Amino acid sequence: MAGDQAVGVAGGIAAFVRARTLTEYPRGGHRWALLLLTVLTAILAAYEFQLAPLLPILLPYLHMSRIGYGYFISFVVLISGISAFYGGPIADRYGRVLMIDVCLGLITCLLFANLLITNVVTFVIIRTSMSVIAGLMAGASAALVRDMSPRLSRSLAFGLLTIGPVGSNWLANYVAGKTLPIYHTWQSQIWIMGFLAIAMYIPILFWLSDLSAELRVQIFRSEIAEMEAEGRPRPAVSDLPSSARDAYARLLRHPEVWLLVIGIMCNLVFYITVQAFGPLMFTDAFHYSPGDAARLNSYFWLANILMLILTGIVSDRLQLRKPIAIIGAIPAVMLMVWWIPMFGQKPDERTLAIVATLMGCLLAIAYVPWAAQFSETLEDISPALQATGWAFFGLVTRAWGAVQAPLSLYVATHDGWGAWVRVAACGLTIYIIAMALSRGPFYKIAEVHARDAARQAAAAAAAAKAASADN
Repeated sequence: MAGDQAVGVAGGIAAFVRARTLTEYPRGGHRWALLLLTVLTAILAAYEFQLAPLLPILLPYLHMSRIGYGYFISFVVLISGISAFYGGPIADRYGRVLMIDVCLGLITCLLFANLLITNVVTFVIIRTSMSVIAGLMAGASAALVRDMSPRLSRSLAFGLLTIGPVGSNWLANYVAGKTLPIYHTWQSQIWIMGFLAIAMYIPILFWLSDLSAELRVQIFRSEIAEMEAEGRPRPAVSDLPSSARDAYARLLRHPEVWLLVIGIMCNLVFYITVQAFGPLMFTDAFHYSPGDAARLNSYFWLANILMLILTGIVSDRLQLRKPIAIIGAIPAVMLMVWWIPMFGQKPDERTLAIVATLMGCLLAIAYVPWAAQFSETLEDISPALQATGWAFFGLVTRAWGAVQAPLSLYVATHDGWGAWVRVAACGLTIYIIAMALSRGPFYKIAEVHARDAARQAAAAAAAAKAASADN
């Protein structure tokens, strides 16, 4: 009897996977609908973990110290990283969409279970369980986003990839800013988050589709053809690393990789701070209410979302990476230096809204071209090391996030948030230096013309070869 039930469950899973798997690559409106659903998946996966707007009232309720909360963040970051290590192979075996649907459903149930939190112990158990499940689906989500946007231009694609976590930050802060002044409790926010999560989950559950393995192979072959048209060598079997150790050995012997990854790690200091503690910073440093602090924080994320897309379009149109990134980072440092003396006072809300909006714009301008340049650098080293390079980036930034969480709270507690923003300004300065030292021209239009000429020449040669074969 139990065996028959197991067979029935396995058959149901197989049927579900077949029904949600595409054998032809979607085009036109269908492709954009699936891409938007994929971005919605990334937003939902991050939104259900948003606690930053609630911290000013949640931590006193739990009698949890801020340093203790920082250590908890470090712990769940490491736990989710370990979980992601095991979740990737599971998603490859059983399907990305199946993994996403199951994990998102479980996380949504656990989100409502947050209402059962009464002390630090129950908080740690429930939030850690959510992090383990989120880690399991992390690889599936990232892979699906890449699958649905292989033909988008490089910077715009990375801008869309970033919308997931950024959009969730904006949504959480916007909703909290509107509703906390009405309901006043952190439990009210959990109810609102839960019902919004269900509303976002329903279209994902019914309409999100996966690509078949054969279709992914076709995409890979088209990318290989594009490389050959651009005059780049076709990757051979010998280019593939024999092991993870071999892959990292090949990658990390290039100083350019270290320069770019360490540079972006320094760039992300302020971003991570706003993501984890933005409303807390506004309540501590500027004495705003939790609702007003969440609203101010939402200005940062909304500006960041819009500028991620705009910067991606401009960077792709001009084929400029390094100069745009530096142009975004330099005024961001200047804005921080101008802003730091205000900490400890209570400037008017309009001033802080302008600062938050400008900072969101400038950090988006600084990030998106970096992502495109890093991806292109990995391709120049070896097309076979693209995933390894992004895994190294994820490892470094996660490790830094685990260190930064308690460190930033320690500095803010003893010296104030202005001191930590000073650290963030120093980090951006290091990023500017790293980008300036990175290889690659400041002006790439000549390179683009040369690549187009090579592509046209390759196409003409192929046409001539085909004509001679017909004759």
